[in-house]
Amino acid sequence: MIDGWLRPRVPVARLDAVRILVGAFALVYLVVRFRYFADLSRHAPSELSPVGIARILSAPLPAWSTWTIAALAVAFGAAFVRGVRLRASAPAFFVALLWVTTYRSSWGKILHSENLVVLHVGILAIGAIASSRSTGEDAEREAGWVLRTIAIVTVLTYLVAGVAKLRSGGAAWISGEALGRWVAFDALRKIELGSLHSPLAAWLASQRGLLRVLAIFALLVELGAPLALVSARAGRVWAALAWSFHAGVLATMAIGFFYPLAGVAFAAFFPVERLPIVRRLTGR
Repeated sequence: MIDGWLRPRVPVARLDAVRILVGAFALVYLVVRFRYFADLSRHAPSELSPVGIARILSAPLPAWSTWTIAALAVAFGAAFVRGVRLRASAPAFFVALLWVTTYRSSWGKILHSENLVVLHVGILAIGAIASSRSTGEDAEREAGWVLRTIAIVTVLTYLVAGVAKLRSGGAAWISGEALGRWVAFDALRKIELGSLHSPLAAWLASQRGLLRVLAIFALLVELGAPLALVSARAGRVWAALAWSFHAGVLATMAIGFFYPLAGVAFAAFFPVERLPIVRRLTGR
């Protein structure tokens, strides 16, 4: 029974579709922000504070190496999306993506919004190695555990966020007070810095009843995330609620978590192999 839940039979085409969508998002993200990842010469060496796997460094890398690794990440990403030699290109893309995002985060700005897409690429890379020689029902089981693992990791990230809210805000978060303070502070900071801010922020910060509803909704989405693993339908309902949560954050705080907003973060919960764009890319 447990094995059937962890390794459900799933069309291999669905795993291919998820790989294409996740890989394409990661690849576009790298290309759009290529200089952000490749050129760190504007920072003083003293600003380096290594995190994660970058802790092996005691000094900044030379500029030529950061440009080269970023370029390799793009090349490996293109191969990953196209399905070229996946046993080699998938792990290579994961390692390169993990490195460039981690190294960039070691310069004072940790973007936790990158973590989920990197984790998903890593799971898909492991799956590409494990399932490359499977056929028939075995291949469908292999596809099933990869997508189940992606779903579990996605759910856990939301659960951790919900627990963190309770630990840091407690009753103040449930009442909406903490959310109101954060919305007001975020908007004021952005106005002072001349940055983009939501025109809804000032109004929302004064709506105590609505703030309480939104705060409770956020907690329900995050703490209730494990329910998404109960059934396929539950997973899709939860994914829709999680997407609406991010849409609300974008509307009220001008903060865009583009991986979930694009829907790609929740691809493992849906039969994405039926999407016309995926069918064209896979030739099905």
